Amino acid sequence: MQITMPIYKILKEQLTEIIKDAGLSAKDNGREICGLLVYNDFFIELIKVKNETKRGGGYSFYYKEIRFIQKSVRKTGHEIIGTFHSHPSYIATPCESDIMNALNDSLMLIIDVINKEAELWHIKNKKYRKVKFKLIESRNRGKRCK
Repeated sequence: MQITMPIYKILKEQLTEIIKDAGLSAKDNGREICGLLVYNDFFIELIKVKNETKRGGGYSFYYKEIRFIQKSVRKTGHEIIGTFHSHPSYIATPCESDIMNALNDSLMLIIDVINKEAELWHIKNKKYRKVKFKLIESRNRGKRCK
């Protein structure tokens, strides 16, 4: 029996901004951006964090920053379900080091900087498979406060 994954939702505006940031960062010696995927029972939030790795083509998290986010997320009742990062010169598919360093049974969003697109992956037991997601618009888009 095959288990089907839900179709996750991501805010279009947020993903567009992350892809833009990834492109700008890639111009700085091929640096990657990275962050956490937080599920709030409605959609996945992309929480960008600092990349501790200064060289191009890699990323690592600052431990204290991640611990702070974990505590904050726990207080809201939301859940960290994975990570995201950019590939400045590679397609949006996990490479061997991505798979080896991923938490088991987690999601990984990868941004392809060249093609300006992203793919979502489920990583489990050192294997990966593509997960569907759909982009949603913010409810407040275009509305003004009175």
